[in-house]
Amino acid sequence: MVRNDTIAAAATPWGEGGVAVVRLSGPEAVAAARRVFSGGLPGRARPRRLYYGSFIDPEGGGPIDDGFVVFMYGPASYTGEDTAELHCHGSPLVVGRLLDVLCRAGVRLAEPGEFTRRAFLNGKLDLAQAEAVADLIGAATDRALDAARRRLSGALSRRVAAIKTPLLELTARVEAELDFPEEEDVESVCEAGVRRAVEEAEAGLRALLATYRGGRVLRSGLETAIIGRPNVGKSSLLNLLLSEERAIVTPLPGTTRDVIEEVVNIRGVPVRLADTAGLREAAGRAEEIGVERARKRAAAADLVLFVVDASAADHDEDTALLDALGAARVVVVANKRDLVDEGAEEALRERFAGRRVVFVSALEGTGLGGLESAVFEEAMGAGGQIGAGLSDGVEGAQIATLRHKKAVERAIEGLERAGAAPDRACLASELRSALNALGEITGETTTEEILDEIFGRFCLGK
Repeated sequence: MVRNDTIAAAATPWGEGGVAVVRLSGPEAVAAARRVFSGGLPGRARPRRLYYGSFIDPEGGGPIDDGFVVFMYGPASYTGEDTAELHCHGSPLVVGRLLDVLCRAGVRLAEPGEFTRRAFLNGKLDLAQAEAVADLIGAATDRALDAARRRLSGALSRRVAAIKTPLLELTARVEAELDFPEEEDVESVCEAGVRRAVEEAEAGLRALLATYRGGRVLRSGLETAIIGRPNVGKSSLLNLLLSEERAIVTPLPGTTRDVIEEVVNIRGVPVRLADTAGLREAAGRAEEIGVERARKRAAAADLVLFVVDASAADHDEDTALLDALGAARVVVVANKRDLVDEGAEEALRERFAGRRVVFVSALEGTGLGGLESAVFEEAMGAGGQIGAGLSDGVEGAQIATLRHKKAVERAIEGLERAGAAPDRACLASELRSALNALGEITGETTTEEILDEIFGRFCLGK
């Protein structure tokens, strides 16, 4: 990636709207914005002040639109470079013409996430904070938004630093011993001190690792598979949770032949629902594929909503299917509650003893509150207290990506090897290995490939 050129992109979603923003960043951002703006700007425009005027094609194309321009000078800007924003009417044609004029003037169209990537490269954000920008934009619930905002504010980075700083001090002292063995003023570290520092760091990392499931759930959603035999009301249950007719509901078995996915907000937790094909002997190849996908989805899910027909006379097949799934977290959802009495409910609870059983009527829309409570409580359990980590301070942070998780795991492995190191040279090497792994979280140690993968997931203009 070229780092010394000037880039531009629409910072607002493409399409019609009241206002659109075209963002520029780079050494020629201010000059390029001035070339397409006519409005009596002073010699050096004041930063963060809106100036009203017209956007023009300086090569004789005439006026494009009326609007505002604002300048932010580096390093006091989002990217750390000179930046400018053109605020025009939300017309795709206007935005397109402005970008075309800017490109003819030597500005390059930005790649996805390139503005935030420049902010990272210029030291405005560390890598954990940069990732949080995308998480904040994509947050589906208030809890997810709060978690992303705290990572963006540096909560995760501070927690990593609190673990890393003592390790850095220990590593520096051990390396000083190795480099200057004859120096009297180099104080050696006793074995007990090494062991204590390594154990404390490892404990802190294991506590951080334990936040991953909760962080991942808030970031990506609680993977929830709706499983059950055909015609027990799985799709009706999905529609009840969504409050809309998303899945086809008919009395015919085998209607759902693929996995239908939707995300629903349950008390601040994003729940990713997957309505799967009914589990039975498949009547055709398409249905057979759907059944196999259902089994795989159940195996990979954080939670299984196992739907049964509460009015059915026999549940032997239900219990056999449930046992065969082997899912760790299951809520049995007894649908068609409107067709049974209290005695039948109690018998069903006994049949699924040891499992949480919730009764609903998808037809009448009853029992939704109890089902949402069950899902929320299971989510809290799956995440090891999802709400934890949303408080201020060093402890108010969770790791939320697989990249974070693997980095913490590598750091723990390095510390385990350090604890068993046969000599100081091996100890120093393993401590450095752990420090490098932690540096991957904040971007102190990284590669272009990792940066490409992270920022390639961003939207244009961010």
